[in-house]
Amino acid sequence: MSSTRFKLIPHPGEMQKEAPAYSLHGRLNIIENNMQISYYLEGELSQLRIPNCAAQSLRQDLLWQCTCLEFFLAAAGNDDYWEYNLSPTGYWNVYHLESYRQGLAEESAYKQLPFNVTRGDQQLSLSLTCALPPSLVTPKCAAGLEFGVSAVLQSSSGELNYWAVAHPSSEPDFHHRAGFCLKLA
Repeated sequence: MSSTRFKLIPHPGEMQKEAPAYSLHGRLNIIENNMQISYYLEGELSQLRIPNCAAQSLRQDLLWQCTCLEFFLAAAGNDDYWEYNLSPTGYWNVYHLESYRQGLAEESAYKQLPFNVTRGDQQLSLSLTCALPPSLVTPKCAAGLEFGVSAVLQSSSGELNYWAVAHPSSEPDFHHRAGFCLKLA
């Protein structure tokens, strides 16, 4: 088993002095051919737009246009990568990209992506356990997985704020490979 903790920070170009303080952190585990990720968002959640859970967990596009927890996964040295979008509503999507922002397609290996969301006044937690994409279940790929963990938080006024483990460019860009800085073997 490989495991690491992470802490997300807001993009430096978007930090506001008057914005409520949040903590966004979690844990990432790889156990055989499965990955587990847990996010913990703490702070004044009433200042964020977080819709209630949907009656049914469905695949949906454009989740990053509102509050959404995300992660990106790649094998070291490969151009292609995967993007996972998890909405606190229960909606989700997984995309495979051929290279930087090119060849975006829904990953057909996932028919469902069940995850758990728990929400209180001051904390939201989201936990997912799922299989690795089939093409990453090889000894070569498993030897060098790279993750970028990120989130979009939408304020109650509608403004989007971008959080990540690392922000390698002057504009928010979760697809930038230098942001895939969590390495697990």
